[in-house]
Amino acid sequence: MSAAPRTADDAFQDVLLGLFQLHGQVLAAADAMSGGCGLTGARWQVMKVAARQSLTVSQIARRLGLKRQSVQRTVDQLAAQGIVALQPNVDHRRAGLVVLSDDGRRVAAALEDRQQAWLGRCLRGITRSELERLARSLGDLAARVEAATGRERAAPDGGGRQARAPSRATPAPAARRGPRQPATHRIPRGESA
Repeated sequence: MSAAPRTADDAFQDVLLGLFQLHGQVLAAADAMSGGCGLTGARWQVMKVAARQSLTVSQIARRLGLKRQSVQRTVDQLAAQGIVALQPNVDHRRAGLVVLSDDGRRVAAALEDRQQAWLGRCLRGITRSELERLARSLGDLAARVEAATGRERAAPDGGGRQARAPSRATPAPAARRGPRQPATHRIPRGESA
């Protein structure tokens, strides 16, 4: 019996698997490189964005494709370590700008040196044009996935599948979690409510 011919769907699944593997390996490397500085890869990732430009927590979350709440926790942890600080934001009184402290800049510089050595080992034998071609292909694929996902979200029934009503025997997820807690807002140190 011969195997069925591979399809574009099969190749796409291979790309996804490769991306998931790469993502996991990069996160593990970031944890290994940043661990000696008392950080995690996630904290370092937020630091790298803040080092490039002073942004709000929400802006950092959008840049990284993460939830604002998780980035807020990370920023709070970095602030407790003295790595970042919140500065006043003339555009939004309650949303301060995340900036690296002097200690944060020193840690970021040390991590940058370590990352450059790691990148040298990773990229040995790969040309810049190969990486640029890969980046363009991945960017194109990401745009296609984003467009398809937008259409999927806009579909009233989740993209054409038959929507099922929840069973009366099983409470809806929100009901199992209990009452919703009120939102809390953090006020950066040095500011009053």
